[in-house]
Amino acid sequence: MPANAPALMPTPDLTNIRALRGPNIWARCAVLEATLRPPTGVVSAGSEFAAWLSQLSSPLGSLNGPALTAAQRSSSTEDACWLADIIAKLALAIELAATCKVVWCGAFRGSESDSFSLAVEIESVEEEDFARQCLTVSHSTIRAALDGAAYHFGAELERLKALGGEILLGPNTRAIFDAARRRNIPVRRLDKGSLLQLGHGIHQRRMCAAETDRTSSIGEDIGWEKPLSKELLTAVGIPTPEGRIVADADDAWKAACEVGGLAVVKPQSANHGRSVFIGLTEREDIVAAYASARLEGQGQNVLIERCVLGSEHRLLVVDGKLAAATRGDPLYITGDGVRSIKQLVAELNQDPRRSDDADSPLYAVEFDEMTLAVLTRQGFDPSSIPAAGERVLIQRNGNLAVDVTDLVHPANAALVALAARTIGLDVAGVDLVVEDISRPMREQGGAILEVNAMPGLMMHLKPGVGATRPVGDIIVASVIPVGSDGRIPIIAVNGRDASNISQELGRLLSANGFCAGVTCASGTFVDGEKTRNTDNTSRAAADLLMHPLLEAAVFETPDESIATEGLSFEQCHMAILTEGNGMSTARRVLVQAVAENGTLIVDASLPEVDELVAECRGEVVFFTRNSGFDPQKSAKNRQKMVVFVSKNAVFAMSGGRETHLTDLESGLTPLELDRRLTLSAAEWTLRRSVL
Repeated sequence: MPANAPALMPTPDLTNIRALRGPNIWARCAVLEATLRPPTGVVSAGSEFAAWLSQLSSPLGSLNGPALTAAQRSSSTEDACWLADIIAKLALAIELAATCKVVWCGAFRGSESDSFSLAVEIESVEEEDFARQCLTVSHSTIRAALDGAAYHFGAELERLKALGGEILLGPNTRAIFDAARRRNIPVRRLDKGSLLQLGHGIHQRRMCAAETDRTSSIGEDIGWEKPLSKELLTAVGIPTPEGRIVADADDAWKAACEVGGLAVVKPQSANHGRSVFIGLTEREDIVAAYASARLEGQGQNVLIERCVLGSEHRLLVVDGKLAAATRGDPLYITGDGVRSIKQLVAELNQDPRRSDDADSPLYAVEFDEMTLAVLTRQGFDPSSIPAAGERVLIQRNGNLAVDVTDLVHPANAALVALAARTIGLDVAGVDLVVEDISRPMREQGGAILEVNAMPGLMMHLKPGVGATRPVGDIIVASVIPVGSDGRIPIIAVNGRDASNISQELGRLLSANGFCAGVTCASGTFVDGEKTRNTDNTSRAAADLLMHPLLEAAVFETPDESIATEGLSFEQCHMAILTEGNGMSTARRVLVQAVAENGTLIVDASLPEVDELVAECRGEVVFFTRNSGFDPQKSAKNRQKMVVFVSKNAVFAMSGGRETHLTDLESGLTPLELDRRLTLSAAEWTLRRSVL
């Protein structure tokens, strides 16, 4: 241990770990929350311990970039909360190192004198298990440091990074997820793979990577069947290379002779250019390529085509329009007369753009069968030492890295859009070969090779050369048009009598033509029919928002649910706060969720009403039994509206103008009167905005 390490201390306990799925009492994002009970004797030594921790070669030596910055951020707390703070920061750093898109963590004094709460942002509740492992490793690391024990943090970090690569969103799905977030569209991961739900209720759309719920399964199947694809494309006049499926190696050579000149050998459903052999002329090369293509395709058919001369291009078509285009150039190395091809390729792979990671624009070069075949035809092998200045071809294809979107000729853009439509795909990656993409393809003898479903996006998001294209945003806009956020009106009710008020509002919405859903203490209802015996939890509300017919939702949102689960929504159209012994912190979370064009309806008699109103981004409507209540008397409440009782009737006051809302029958109890007031205020507001 370093000389300036603190004295050994007992192990701190970390308990009550749980995920809060949405806005919560700690933050406006989903978090993993835990309780820490520091050992007796831990005093205000946060900055000293943080400085000591930052000097360790392990654990922090295994971190870099934003993760290291997050872990080393000094604690600002003055008491034993520094220990919870450091655990939270290291957990956040581990998540960052595993490529999670997270930025926030915090530590706070707990409700008991000897406990502290810590919270760490998680991308979504679907990643709760992964976030738990990150927090556990952080806690174990700090515990080992306090105990002076060895802990293999580096190995644990690598394990979590590898696990993150398996279970976190892949780069294509991440592009869609992030694009939805930028548009303020609610997005939810539906499984442990790539299936996402964008939007709520009737406006929801589902996507899987670059595939949308409008993508035809028939079109996808046709895209995989390359011969059928070519037949359909040729039928509508789109140029494609001649060729056919072959029966065996001898037939492959026969087909190569039929196309004449240079030949291409590839599996019938080639993927990512694997086992695609280009520019072959000799029988032995054709036969060897056939064997490799059949092996790569796991016994599927092999296709022989005429080799079209020119540069390989990938054009992305979204909803019938060109979205992006990249060009692939043959990959060469230049000899120096000293190093072998293997050594020169190793240097080439040092390029930060080249990696086996799915989010890298270029793959690392491997000496696979295709690369070895290319070298053999030039008279080389990996151990060969090219002369100084001698150029050696390494790969003919697979280097789609140069953005050429702005160079695509309109005739070529129209042709690839026609190709996508012919196959039946709303999102398609069209592979073509042409000498100059800025000239019409037909006049150059170019051809479309393939039309692919669920195309990769990284070549457009991270091109090796040229501008980044916002293809995720373009795809999201194709399913949820710009100007819409995919949300339905949500009303959240908190306080006394919330269950009855929620059900009454559901009936009001249904009576006005909405398919309305309600979650409350009595269960889940859709258009007045009870569909589940759930309660008023955040999870029940989140499930209801998946109903494909839902046009509006009303949620009873009690303080306990907010505190222990967080909200199931980022924002709501209306929040209603009635009288009750509520938690001001939980109510504040609900008020902060009111959208800018939304409304807070609040009981004017609440002790904390001024503080709550100050947190609201939308308009505010007070309701009160006191006909003398005047919101204009308070500078904070100026321009606010009020619904009140006067002469056995309910009135609304706005801008100095009084509006009669409803008459009241005699004999109402205080609870019934408050319910009528609340519902009158809600209906009056809804009729001005939704109904």
